[in-house]
Amino acid sequence: METMDVKLTKSQSIVLDLLRSNGNKGTTPKQLLDKVSFAPRTVRYALRKLLKLKLVKRVPCLQDMRQHVYIPA
Repeated sequence: METMDVKLTKSQSIVLDLLRSNGNKGTTPKQLLDKVSFAPRTVRYALRKLLKLKLVKRVPCLQDMRQHVYIPA
């Protein structure tokens, strides 16, 4: 699904752009919070919506299996 077909909020768009700029290395929610001035719940909500739209994927973090990293789909 292309992002042109979907209406994203400003926060969702910023989070998606950050994930895309980081490439396939993966980004944790904490790393996203360090780069933006959003509340943690805003980042969690944006990630949840982007997952639902299949614009990002969540994979286990290989360094710390307790958390996940997000990569662009």
